[in-house]
Amino acid sequence: MFWQIKNYSFEQVALFSADYNKKISYWELAERVSFISGKIESEKKQLVLLLVDNSIQSVISYLAILNSGNACMMLEKNLEEELKEELIIKYQPELIISSGSERFKNYNEFIFNDSIYIYSSVQGLGKNYAINSELALLLSTSGSTGSPKLVRLSYKNIQANAESIAKYLSINKKERPITSLPMSYSFGLSVINSHLLMGSSIVLTNQSFVLRDFWEKFNYYKCTSFAGVPYSYELLEKINFSNLELPTLKSMTQAGGRLSKDLQRKYCTLAHKNGIKFYVMYGQTEATARMSYIPFKQLNKKIGSIGIPIPGGNFKLVSGINEINANGAEGEIVYKGDNVMMGYADNRNDLVKGDENNGILYTGDFGKFDRDGYFYVIGRLKRFLKIRGSRINLDEIEKKIEDVFNVRAICIGNDEVLSVHIKSIDVTLLAKVKNYLSKLYKFHHSALHTELISSIPVSKSGKPDYKQLENKFDNSQTK
Repeated sequence: MFWQIKNYSFEQVALFSADYNKKISYWELAERVSFISGKIESEKKQLVLLLVDNSIQSVISYLAILNSGNACMMLEKNLEEELKEELIIKYQPELIISSGSERFKNYNEFIFNDSIYIYSSVQGLGKNYAINSELALLLSTSGSTGSPKLVRLSYKNIQANAESIAKYLSINKKERPITSLPMSYSFGLSVINSHLLMGSSIVLTNQSFVLRDFWEKFNYYKCTSFAGVPYSYELLEKINFSNLELPTLKSMTQAGGRLSKDLQRKYCTLAHKNGIKFYVMYGQTEATARMSYIPFKQLNKKIGSIGIPIPGGNFKLVSGINEINANGAEGEIVYKGDNVMMGYADNRNDLVKGDENNGILYTGDFGKFDRDGYFYVIGRLKRFLKIRGSRINLDEIEKKIEDVFNVRAICIGNDEVLSVHIKSIDVTLLAKVKNYLSKLYKFHHSALHTELISSIPVSKSGKPDYKQLENKFDNSQTK
């Protein structure tokens, strides 16, 4: 188990703190984890709320909770106070751990060590609730939301996914990743898990990768890999990433949503030119992070695909109760593997539940596969509208606009109007896109709304924020 910190060269640096120019070896990491673990162990399994950033203290605390046998509820340290309080009320953690001194209603600080603050409930919160013995981790489905709905992950889930990722990315102790994503986000956490598993040295920073100082630190620490969501790669374009001198960069990974075909081709070409491995991947927090990947040598032939299942995983397509085996046929993508979550939780009562999925995840993605066994996501099952009798896939429309007009677009709407938001300053696109969609789907112009936007709204995890546009659209419809 990667959290037990065994079988490594203890002199090897485990964690660098790029923001404070500190480092600790695997020996020091094991000592600090053991100390904190001993302070929070108890006869009865407890829920520990861990407020994290990309710091040495957060990683130590995370590993200590896993080692102690308690369950870890991980949230972003800078989460809005109102949302934080709501989650504390719903889940009633016995302990709260943070890398800074804070105030929590009904909690007292009982230990502080090496900038790790531990708070204990003064009213015995959670004492009347049991926790399933296999529950290891609770994560938000988006990595930053204040929604009470969390994903329940077991010890087997996080270990299995770390092993699979380490295998297909060929991670070893010589790798040196840098934290370009929040630790509270499943993709960012999986980078930490998979590299700890293999005894690599991890460079921790909270700095944004759009800043020059981030890349200066990247070179100073001789980092070997960069991980990002689609929005990350769009931002890299704005800082002229292709002109950066990064002699130690060996691999780049992308997950967390669909990267445009244009950018896939661009980074595939750039990677090939510079001897870098570029991996496009697919995953969900419900599968502990990742379910598939495209081997970097195949990417130029499989642009637009989500790839093949990770080691130990398996995909199939279903329609209703029937499995679809025909190449090119469409259905819901169903994944099977040891990394599939136990289930969801809405409050503290749900933490006693066992494995409700038995290793099978209905992804909610509509897709197909080709003759080589590579899978493609066509759209989300819930991202459909039925306008005047015609059923349309919003994700499919976004892809068509991108392919035909070479621009990004976000589609939302209801069963009366399709609303297309185009990232551009070219006003002529409004009529062009409307005419194109009207002819393609036989829509009357009154069923189509197009407008230009300066940027695609994104959540803190870098995914398109459809909800923000939907709220704006709903408000405009009621006026």
